[in-house]
Formats: sequence, structure tokens, C-alpha cells
Amino acid sequence: MLQAAESAAAPARDRGSKEQVSPSAGTRQPEEADAALVQKARSGDLESFGELVRRHERTVQGIVTRMIPSPDDAEDVVQEVFVSAWQGLQRFRGDARFSTWLHTIAVNATLKRIRQMRRHGQVSLDDPESGTAERLAADTAGQPFEQAVSAEEKAAVRRALQNLSDNHRMTVVLYYFEEHPCEEIARMMGCSVGTVWSRLHYACKKLKQELRDIRGGDGAAGARVERPDA
Repeated sequence: MLQAAESAAAPARDRGSKEQVSPSAGTRQPEEADAALVQKARSGDLESFGELVRRHERTVQGIVTRMIPSPDDAEDVVQEVFVSAWQGLQRFRGDARFSTWLHTIAVNATLKRIRQMRRHGQVSLDDPESGTAERLAADTAGQPFEQAVSAEEKAAVRRALQNLSDNHRMTVVLYYFEEHPCEEIARMMGCSVGTVWSRLHYACKKLKQELRDIRGGDGAAGARVERPDA
């Protein structure tokens, strides 16, 4: 059964297909469709679990690949996330959305792999050659990171991101790039909403400092720091 679950959790590109959503699932609200699929998957229905993988694979990949530079390591973590989800379905109580529960697994698995990589002396995630900050800086899905327009300013974004701790960087990924509300991020990371806000404020402050140095003191004008909605 576990081997079959691993097959269902294999990345879509390895299965030779693109992300799909079944017609029946598409007629419902995402949370309702997830709940129905989870119920079937908990009864051992691998097809339903495979549908859950297809529905959420892209966002899980986004969380993992923006934090882990190695494509092979990132792919391993993505599969590990879905295998862990399969093994833990019986413990999913439904008091949070399935996506929140799944992304919590992704956050924990990603941070665990980062610690292992550092402990084993693999390439530092803060090393500019790793490409992690490059990908984060290139993905301008949200404010204030899209304020950097020149090559020099994008380099400043990379420096700001490189200087963040893993928890701060993950918070930035979840809020600005995956667009999770602060309340969900707090649940995923096991901290208070106030801590999430504090991390976002600190990250924006670091970015403003880098841009201010480049823009001759007025860099803060383009990168406002607003308290995010919880």
C-alpha cells in the first residue's frame, strides 16, 4: 500500500502528465472537494489520494523549491510530503483546511531538510551560487519585493533574503509568494500571529535598508511596510 501511495505522490512531470482536476471535483468549492477526497482516501482509495496530489502539488512544490536550491533534494522533499500526508491521513481531524494541514507538513519537511543539508556540510542555502535567493527575487508575486526593478536592486533583494533566518524566509515565502493569511502561517509554523507579523516586518525592514543604500536614502518610498491582515 505504501509503495502505491509513493507512486501516487510522484511528481506530475514524472508521471508524464500535467496537473489535473477531475470534473466532479471542479464543480465544488475547493475545501468541499478536498474533504470528499480525503474521506475516500482515508478508506484506502488511492485514486482519490492521487487527485489530492494533483490538486495541491504545485503549491507544495512552490514552498519547497523556493527554500531548497537542489532540484533533486527539492523533488525528494515534495514526494516525502505527500507520503507523509498519506501515512497521516487518519490523524487529520479536519479542524483546519486540508491545504493548511498539507502545507504544514511541507513547511516542517523543508526546514528539516535544510537543517540536514547544513549539518552534512552541503552547499549553504545562503550561498549566492545556490540559486535560492535568485529564484525568490525573480518571483515578484507580491509586495514589497516587486519594487526592485534594476539589476542592482534585484541584487539587493537577494542580499536581504540571504540574510534572513530560515524561519523568516519561510514566512516571506508563505505570505508574499504563496499568499497565505497570517493566521494560517501561524498555524503552519507553530507560532503566534504576532510572531508572523514581526517576521514580515523585519524582512521588509531589511529590504528597505538594502534599497535605501542604492537609492540614496529614498528607497523606503517604494516599499511600504503595512501590517498584513490576519
